[in-house]
Amino acid sequence: MQVRQIPTARLNRHDVSTGFFRFYLTVVVIQGIHVIEHIIQLLQVTVFHVPDDDALGLLGYFLQLHGTEEWLHFGFNLSYLVALYALGLLLYERAESGVVPKAAFNVFLVAGVAVESWHMTEHIVIIHNALRNGGGCPCPGIGDRALNISDTYLHFVYNTVAYAGTATPFWFIYKQRAASRTELA
Repeated sequence: MQVRQIPTARLNRHDVSTGFFRFYLTVVVIQGIHVIEHIIQLLQVTVFHVPDDDALGLLGYFLQLHGTEEWLHFGFNLSYLVALYALGLLLYERAESGVVPKAAFNVFLVAGVAVESWHMTEHIVIIHNALRNGGGCPCPGIGDRALNISDTYLHFVYNTVAYAGTATPFWFIYKQRAASRTELA
């Protein structure tokens, strides 16, 4: 049995390792589920006419602390933001090496990291307002108050934009990994 040799010039620390790919895939899948939760909230409000403050998606009905689902969003978005910062460091190397186009990396920085950073700022304000109101709501953020729109719509937009920013370089990572696996076969 002959073992096929992999050209060493093609392997470097910027290639897509299994650990990096699994981490990135996990972030993309979990944020995708989060976006689905926000789609469910939109459907609750627009189709089923659930009052905005009572439209909690699915998990929000089960995971409440102090009578509000805002702690769930706060914890989730903080975890997501930390994951994006970690991915940013790892993607920077891959953008410099050409695995991820620099334009895709820039989309990640602006639509993913910057929007999610702002989104986290919103959640800090929301939690502050929830605590000020004895743990419950109303607990408006900055954007919904300034724009005079429902936080259900606004947070759907935040999450969708951040997800698109996260998924854009993932597409190139996925393609590179698939190409590498085909070459190894």
